[in-house]
Amino acid sequence: MSVQPKLITGRVLDGEAKPLAEVRVFFAGGPVPLQDIAALTGADGRFSLAAPVPGKYRIQFVADNFKTQTVDVDVEGGHGATQEITLEKA
Repeated sequence: MSVQPKLITGRVLDGEAKPLAEVRVFFAGGPVPLQDIAALTGADGRFSLAAPVPGKYRIQFVADNFKTQTVDVDVEGGHGATQEITLEKA
């Protein structure tokens, strides 16, 4: 029986609560070695990453003219996770 990946989804906003497009979102660490898994936010600021196993993941958000932000996300056995991130101007 294989383990189905769980989705970490969310939205990236600026300081005025407007969606940020083309933010690079990627795993900076996790409970297992991770390949280079990354995503870009869409025009609506939304992203999705597949977490291969349950556990704690460190996710980094990088955008031009904004401060890089790193968050820790817990993915439980039967569930994914949702995050809303606000990036500050650099």
